[in-house]
Amino acid sequence: MKPPETIEEELKIIADAIDVGIDPFPPKREPTGWAKAALGWFMIIMMVSWVSQLLYQSL
Repeated sequence: MKPPETIEEELKIIADAIDVGIDPFPPKREPTGWAKAALGWFMIIMMVSWVSQLLYQSL
């Protein structure tokens, strides 16, 4: 599907979506923080791994 070129085309697409029962503007979900925590722990593990490899090679 090509992007709409005029506002009228875009409004027709939105109206068709509403008629079918699709909400074109769903409410934003609240972030849970799991992604940030997982990324943080992953980065901590990677840094500890790199530091331990560096220390092992320097000995």
